[in-house]
Amino acid sequence: MFNKDQPAAAPPVDDYEMYATPSATEAPLQPGETEIVRRGAAPDPLAQPSTDFEGSYKENVITVHGYMHKQGKRTIKGPMHKSWKRRYFALEKAKIYYFHSHLECRQYFTTRNTDLVVGAIELKDALQLRPCARLDLPHRGFEVLTKRRVWVLCPETDEEYRLWFEGVEEAIVSCGSGNIIERKLPNVRKYYMKGITTYRTLYFLFLILSIVEIFGFVFWFVVGVQPCDSSNRTLACEDVYDNSPDELNCLTDPMSGWFTPPDWYMTLAGVDDVVCFHNPPYPQWVAFFALIAAELVSIVLGALYYLGMWKPVRRGAHYFDEFDPKVPDDLWPKIDVLLCHYSEPAEETIDTLMSCMSLQYPPHLLQIYVLDDGYCSTKWTKGNPVPAIELNKMVLEKAGDLRQEVAQFMYDRVCDPNEDIEVYAWRKLHSSANLPSASRPKVVNRADCAVGSFRDDYRYPGLPHVTFVGRVKPEMNYSKAGNINNCLYNEGANGRYMILLDSDMQPHPKFILATLPFFFDDEDRQFKNKYSCSCMGCQNVAKMCCASCKIAGVPEERISFCSKECFENAMHVQSDLHRRQVNGTVSDTRVNKKELRCMNCDSKLGKSGVCRKCNTNNNNGDADMSILHTYSDDVRDNAVGFVQTPQYFRECVQLQIGDPLGHRNSTFYDAIQTGQDGYDCASFAGTNALIRREALDSIGGIQYGTLTEDCYTGERLVSMGWKALYFRKDFEGEAPERIRLAEGLIPDSVAGAMAQRKRWAKGNFQTVLMKKNKSVTDPEWKRPHVDIPKYRKPNTFMRRVFYLNSTLYPIGSIPVILLYYITLYFLYTGYAPIFVNGLRVLVALVPKLIVQGLLQALSTRGVENNDVVRSQETRFVYAFTNFTAMLGAIVWKLTGRKSKWLNKRDASRGSLAELPNVLVFSAAVFGIVWAMVRYMVAYYNRVYSHGDSMLCAAVLMGAFIAYNLGPSVRMSIQEYFGWSYQSLMDQGNFMGSISIAVGLMFIALWVHVEKPSKKQTTGGESMTSERSLFDQFSELIGLPVRVQLQDGTSTSGVLYCIDPETDHVALLCPSGQDADYSIKMLLAHHVKALEGEATDDRYLPTLAALQETLRPDSDELNQEDSASLHNRQAQFGQFLNKVLYE
Repeated sequence: MFNKDQPAAAPPVDDYEMYATPSATEAPLQPGETEIVRRGAAPDPLAQPSTDFEGSYKENVITVHGYMHKQGKRTIKGPMHKSWKRRYFALEKAKIYYFHSHLECRQYFTTRNTDLVVGAIELKDALQLRPCARLDLPHRGFEVLTKRRVWVLCPETDEEYRLWFEGVEEAIVSCGSGNIIERKLPNVRKYYMKGITTYRTLYFLFLILSIVEIFGFVFWFVVGVQPCDSSNRTLACEDVYDNSPDELNCLTDPMSGWFTPPDWYMTLAGVDDVVCFHNPPYPQWVAFFALIAAELVSIVLGALYYLGMWKPVRRGAHYFDEFDPKVPDDLWPKIDVLLCHYSEPAEETIDTLMSCMSLQYPPHLLQIYVLDDGYCSTKWTKGNPVPAIELNKMVLEKAGDLRQEVAQFMYDRVCDPNEDIEVYAWRKLHSSANLPSASRPKVVNRADCAVGSFRDDYRYPGLPHVTFVGRVKPEMNYSKAGNINNCLYNEGANGRYMILLDSDMQPHPKFILATLPFFFDDEDRQFKNKYSCSCMGCQNVAKMCCASCKIAGVPEERISFCSKECFENAMHVQSDLHRRQVNGTVSDTRVNKKELRCMNCDSKLGKSGVCRKCNTNNNNGDADMSILHTYSDDVRDNAVGFVQTPQYFRECVQLQIGDPLGHRNSTFYDAIQTGQDGYDCASFAGTNALIRREALDSIGGIQYGTLTEDCYTGERLVSMGWKALYFRKDFEGEAPERIRLAEGLIPDSVAGAMAQRKRWAKGNFQTVLMKKNKSVTDPEWKRPHVDIPKYRKPNTFMRRVFYLNSTLYPIGSIPVILLYYITLYFLYTGYAPIFVNGLRVLVALVPKLIVQGLLQALSTRGVENNDVVRSQETRFVYAFTNFTAMLGAIVWKLTGRKSKWLNKRDASRGSLAELPNVLVFSAAVFGIVWAMVRYMVAYYNRVYSHGDSMLCAAVLMGAFIAYNLGPSVRMSIQEYFGWSYQSLMDQGNFMGSISIAVGLMFIALWVHVEKPSKKQTTGGESMTSERSLFDQFSELIGLPVRVQLQDGTSTSGVLYCIDPETDHVALLCPSGQDADYSIKMLLAHHVKALEGEATDDRYLPTLAALQETLRPDSDELNQEDSASLHNRQAQFGQFLNKVLYE
């Protein structure tokens, strides 16, 4: 990528004129003004040489200048990076000045006004100069390491990068300050993501807080210990019934009377003083246990998922043809490209074939196989080993004749347009058939994947060898896995590597050059640390190196020696290279001592040059030079089994409107795969992968037994010791170098997407259920003998974590479906799934959700925000799909019924698979409206509940479900009615777990602060919104009202009486009791007295006084007072109806 031999593109004229320093014609240089010269330009003969650095510089000469992006990081105060700044830089002697603009730069070098300088980089203090390997650079950049700071500078074009790097390098070398200048990045690179320590700390917090959450569900939030009257926890059930106009279901025993918890349990739950308990209906108990089950499943799956991100990495590499040094031509391997097709449109496969023909690779080393699994069909009869073979007319009519299309494609590229031969006749010149017969029933090497084939071979100079293979399927054909294995073991595919592609996945021309380097990396090489001796005239293999220089980052090939004698003869300690490390490095303190270290184990050598750990004499100069570094993809040097690349999709309407069905699957490719790649255990996706043929041969080819053969195949390869890497090329380098390695097509409907996801989920779950030791291969077939990695020990624990994470994810649909039930039941009944036990919610639920949100943010830090949101939505969109797939896998395990392969384009629009999502979405939306309406008529205002807060919780849960299902449901509706997808455009984001945590905090505080009462509303108007019940009640009865709170009164009832001295209505209630509640109870008993019902004797004086006040002797009233009394009675009646009935 940074090959110096490759010519750099010149910057556009417009860009240069925009960013460069004004020319001399715009501002002529004045006497004494600094001369500005571009690197490489002819120097001014009048310029005087510099006296500082032996004539390397000229007085007042700027060698390089231009706009760059910069970022600094202090090496002492901490690792925090500053933000990117675009500044104008100018290199003068050994100092780089930077300014806000080129005008200030020119003005400074004219006037030397230091106020114009924003800052400067002293190259005299530079320790290292190297290309920057970070992935987040705005442009290609380099790093300048000083004693106190690391400067990252990014010129805006490749040409400016070259000029700046050479200029800074010359400045550092001339002043003798830098200890190392690293001009090139390694051929293959690995980048560890930052924030690992923080992530791991949060992971352990997540586990601890998950246990706390389950503890809270079991001991704090059980609905069976909820008080029947949360405002009067000590009231008996009879008094609660008497004092409440609502219909309540209460019991004196907790837990619905099923069992009596011990006293410590009641004390722990904070309900030891409760006398009357709420008796939850059975559906509420179901909702409570469903919530616990959902949380348990989510915690287990979440622990596996987050553990999978324990050590995420990203990889980078030069293109294979840009390796330095170059890879010899005889080491370039032959590669087979396998293009799998079944019933997809033939035009799509031809487009992919065209992309494969454009692959940048020697054509004589490239063979393309078009594997048509739908070309013919076979009918088997019992006892007959030879099937009846016929063309698959249904597939050919639907998808087109791919065989004829391939022939037409090659005919157009090979034959002269004026040739007098038809395509069909020309194709027959290249055709062959290998079919079974009664005399020769077996015509293939491996009968489990095919019984014969139709084949066309097109081999022409200057073009890759193209082969069409139409498989004749056996009775058990094994779908795509059988199609691939037939090509590998029956059709003579002999490439050292193979590319596996789906019919619609078009590879980039540089696909091979971008992925092949990982098979030639020497990470596993036994003698990877061996170099030739750095002593002049010695050609032996180096066995020791200078510890000081190694710590400082000097390449080992420059400081390696074969013996202590060579180390001393080279006078390395007295060299400028070594002295710079001792004087300028900020590394380990041991650099101040002269030390020799072993090249094999990095142990300290003794005075005799013997390694104490290896117990070998490093002074022996006799060694085989053949063990020095050379390129090799031998399994002994490189254990990479396959390199998986991401799936990208060509632009379409669904992606333009935000990818409502989550086709990009970025969370898997940009988060999960990077975590697995940290342990060399990336998942095999079945397409867009470069695979080592030896690795497949070691496990007998693509594995059978599931609908997703790729997952199980990848797991088998890793278990055999092969490395599984993940690589994407669009994270590193300049914009032209950031390429998508392969692009395909997405399913064109919701039904097609669900069919595809169902096949993935069912196949992965089948992998868990299948018998791993059952062999279904042809017993007469002899497996090829290949070498396998013998020295590599894969991390068994993490490998099993990744395996479980990849195969058990359909179980994650269970918590989603349970959440559907919990939310809808809450919306329509008002019964919460848990007992909101005050501030205990802040202890048990909120911290876990916050930590989980932080974990999610860190695990998906490489994923775009919109894709993270879509990933959350897909959990809800495909919940029923994954659940039915899981059930289908279980049925398959119990019955052994063959699973049918369904193409993603075979599903018709408006299928029944979309109906559950539409129903749940509609129920959630209607439930929100229904909850609001019932709240307005006081349905939620129960004695034992907090009406407003419970309404808020129910509506938030319903809105959360509606939000996640909304985009896909809208798309289903659009497809059903044939409307445009453009109406699906939506903006916004939802913060997931953090938002839920904030909502729970709000509700918990509301519940804690609110003093629930039996205030009733009418028409949405609160009786206490404008005037209190005191004022209204006093005005209506014509007497002032006052409230007396008496400590020590009985809490089993409320006492009412008339104060004869003040003639005031006195409402005597227990300490802390709401006075509005007392007035409301007084009115309720007043109605009972009017209807002739029995009332408590304690209320009789108050009721009599109230009747006397409202109905005095009419004989004592004049006409005016009588009219006023009747008016007051009418108003009191309306007031009574509003409070008690409406």
